[in-house]
Amino acid sequence: MSETKRKRRIPQLRFTENRGIGWHVSYRDPKTGTPKKHRFGMVTKGEANEAYEAWLAAWLQNDPEAAARIRPGHTAKVEARQKREERQAVRSEVKAEPGSLIHVASGLFKYDETRVRKPGEARASGTIAPRAILNRKKEIKDFLAYMNERHGGGAAARLRVCDLEMADVEEYNRELVAKGFSAASVNGRIQAIKRLIDRSGRPEYGQQVLGWNWDSLDRTPGRAAEQRELPTLKQLKALIAEADKRGRAMIWMGIGLGFGQTDISTVRVDQIDKKGYDLRRGKTGIERFGETPPGVWKAIREYLAESPRPEDELMFVTKNGKPVVHTRSDGVLQWWQRLRESIGESKDTLGGFYTLRHLGATEYGSRKGCSIIAMKQWLGHSASSQMADRYMKPVSPEHRKLIEWVRHQLCAR
Repeated sequence: MSETKRKRRIPQLRFTENRGIGWHVSYRDPKTGTPKKHRFGMVTKGEANEAYEAWLAAWLQNDPEAAARIRPGHTAKVEARQKREERQAVRSEVKAEPGSLIHVASGLFKYDETRVRKPGEARASGTIAPRAILNRKKEIKDFLAYMNERHGGGAAARLRVCDLEMADVEEYNRELVAKGFSAASVNGRIQAIKRLIDRSGRPEYGQQVLGWNWDSLDRTPGRAAEQRELPTLKQLKALIAEADKRGRAMIWMGIGLGFGQTDISTVRVDQIDKKGYDLRRGKTGIERFGETPPGVWKAIREYLAESPRPEDELMFVTKNGKPVVHTRSDGVLQWWQRLRESIGESKDTLGGFYTLRHLGATEYGSRKGCSIIAMKQWLGHSASSQMADRYMKPVSPEHRKLIEWVRHQLCAR
């Protein structure tokens, strides 16, 4: 068959862990016929698919220069930049009036920033975590955006808190529920509005008060929190087999020590040894210590043998030497999503990294003689007895093999 009649092969998106290539597409240069590879990197499958579609469109249009520039997140970054420019243009045209919603919100943001705890600092009354302030700001900004949409552009810079009507808050509540927000998220966002209202009572904002009773609001609850499902034995074995030594150490620390993403990020090399672990939980300032299961220590030892870390240094860091979880970045979450997709699972079939802590708590709570005090200490926070008691029950038949296998692995030396 002649070259002109030969059907053009469409390069396919593929994934490999070799040399850290990740998602990529292999093709031949249309002019020279030289084999080439365009890398998208170690990103989620969704990000890779989006970038691949943009790359394929440019490649089919015989625009190799445009195709070579495409990377994951390229489209999203362009759209985000455009949105920022649009918001900046609105800010330059609209000046917030004294006592307006935006004026009060700005003061609330500045006050919250003075209460942020420094990294590693124990929790004290009235302080907030660095990541928590980001959520607080977003909750307020989302409400301001809603007010602009409801009352017209620039409304949040013009309307005062005393102009706020009960219908504004109740309709916002209903919109959140319609979007599928959980009961906890809905409650948090409504409380954010209450903080804004309380702040407006200060002298610099005109000592504003509502013209109606806040407690008489009709509240619409969000969806109930879904029960966290345990991974299946097949899924857990696949995760462990697919993970490298660093990943396996994090997996077994999540199961055997109950470490969440923040714990993984803050733990230091000298805080864990063969006999036990001893650290202060940064989130709550609660003393946390206990025995190190042999299986957990084995995974940590194998990881440190391959990637030695100095004593008193963070056990897990990014390629740039930063904590794996800091401010807006969550390296554990990103790693977990890639690992989950690499075994053919999704967020609908397998929960987040925190599901490992749930699995470990289920195993620990089902041990003979486990007490509520021991369970609360293992969880590492001042949980209620009701919370600790949730895990202290016989294992259900469908999870029995999973828990028995996990218990055997934790005891393996």
